[in-house]
Amino acid sequence: MTSPATPATPATDMTTHPDLTADGIVAVAAAAHGSWRAIALSTEAADRQAAEEEVLRLYAEALPDAPPPEIIWCRSPLEAARLVLSDTARLGAPARDRIRDLAWSRSRALLAERLGPREFGRVWQASCGQIAPLISTLITRIAAAVEEQAESEDSSERTALRIALTHAVHGPFDAAWLPLYEAAGMASGLGLGRMARSAGWWWPFENAVILTERPLALRLDDQDRLHRGDGPAVVWSDGFAVYSWRGTPLTEEFGKRLAATTPESIRAEENAELRRMMVEHYTPERFLRDSGAQPLQQDEAGKLWRIEMGDDESIVMVEVVNSSPEPDGTFNVYFLRVPPSTQTAKAGVAWTFGLTEDEYQPLQQT
Repeated sequence: MTSPATPATPATDMTTHPDLTADGIVAVAAAAHGSWRAIALSTEAADRQAAEEEVLRLYAEALPDAPPPEIIWCRSPLEAARLVLSDTARLGAPARDRIRDLAWSRSRALLAERLGPREFGRVWQASCGQIAPLISTLITRIAAAVEEQAESEDSSERTALRIALTHAVHGPFDAAWLPLYEAAGMASGLGLGRMARSAGWWWPFENAVILTERPLALRLDDQDRLHRGDGPAVVWSDGFAVYSWRGTPLTEEFGKRLAATTPESIRAEENAELRRMMVEHYTPERFLRDSGAQPLQQDEAGKLWRIEMGDDESIVMVEVVNSSPEPDGTFNVYFLRVPPSTQTAKAGVAWTFGLTEDEYQPLQQT
């Protein structure tokens, strides 16, 4: 089951608490957890005016003697990364270190000194640790998807895209730290927090700053894994998309095939793992019903099914349940295609190991 990400409600009331104790910071950050999660997963259109006003303020503070940067909007991280590669003269030198990183590291050092090393770690974990794994996964998956859009056959473009991504500020995905900074009243966190509330990823350079829109859709399952079977789990307005099934990255080609799954495409798929996803998306019950499958037999190894294929040989599959639970406690159901002559589920499973039914005596089925 998929669910749309909760739309963000960018907050404008950012009360600072520079004198809070460690426990006070944790309490304030915890109270803002839901709001920050909504910001990180927002699919609302960017507030362009707010983002532009705030980024100009950040530039004025960090580079007081430089003219205001040109502001360029892109539809997605991919479009922005490609612009970084194609228009270096227009953009100038990367400026993330001066616009964001320097103030960020100073705030972190001041907060660590204020709280002490042990308390700093405890407060961060209590303030941001719950959302940090999700944020880290989203950044990694989106960055990988950008790299996979390299069009040249050699690795140079992929490497260049990877380097372009290192200059990005992750905007709403800085939610793994900003709740702590804002709760502690750190000034750098306030400006970056306003950017996080207003737009997507952004790239600061000396002559220009690239701002991006948020995705149109971002889907997670009930385990906070990127997940969608009928389309991309994350997609931007220019078509850049991330495909995923219960957290497993999918190629764009398979993601589109998964969305269009039919009984015929399931039968044609040779990869067992991909076939499992297709059956799971189509649902086993629907697949077997629409295929005219007939259960033949059941034993301790699983259930044997047959799908008649007219003039072609019948498709015989063994339905097995993985004996090892997934991290969420569920058990994956697999359908193993076996020879049409298979008479029992155990014989079918044994065949996948190159054994006869009598030879197959597993201590634990996997």
